[in-house]
Amino acid sequence: MQTIKTFICRPYKSTDLESILSLFYNTVHSINIKDYQQEQIDVWAPTILNKEKWAQSLSEHYTYVVEIDEKIVGFGDMTQGGSLEHIYVDKDFQGCGIASLILKAIEQKAHELALTEIVTESSITAKPFFEKREFCVIKKQEKIVRGMSFTIYTMNKVI
Repeated sequence: MQTIKTFICRPYKSTDLESILSLFYNTVHSINIKDYQQEQIDVWAPTILNKEKWAQSLSEHYTYVVEIDEKIVGFGDMTQGGSLEHIYVDKDFQGCGIASLILKAIEQKAHELALTEIVTESSITAKPFFEKREFCVIKKQEKIVRGMSFTIYTMNKVI
C-alpha cells in the first residue's frame, strides 16, 4: 500500500481517456485475476479496448477520476439513472480510500439528481467493497460477455 499525501477527485476530461484505459486493463489483469480465470480476464479487459465506445460512455456519464501527483489512480462513473458502471483503482493504490472517495462523489451527484438508489453489477472482487458501504445483493447471476460467462452480483444502495 502506498502512502498518499495529496489526492484530488475531479470530473473526467477527455484527455484522461488513455490513462483510464491503461488503469482499467492493468487493474483487471492484476487484481481481478484472483477471482476469475485468465480466459475471463482476457475477455473482460482485452488488449485492444474500444476507445470510441469508452470515450462516449465516460463523457455521457457522471465520471470522476482521482489523481495523485497528476497521475490518475482511480476512476468511476454513473449514468443519469443511477447505474454505477465502473469503479477501478490502480493496482498499486488498492486499500488507500480511493474507491471510497469516488463513491462519495457519485453518491453526492445521485443526491443532486434526487435519485433514490444506486444500482451496480459488481464483480466477485468488488462485492466486499460495496457490502461495507451499505450496498445489498439483489441477485447473483451469470452474465455472458462475448461468449464468456461471469459470476456477478446486482447490488443496490438506497440513498
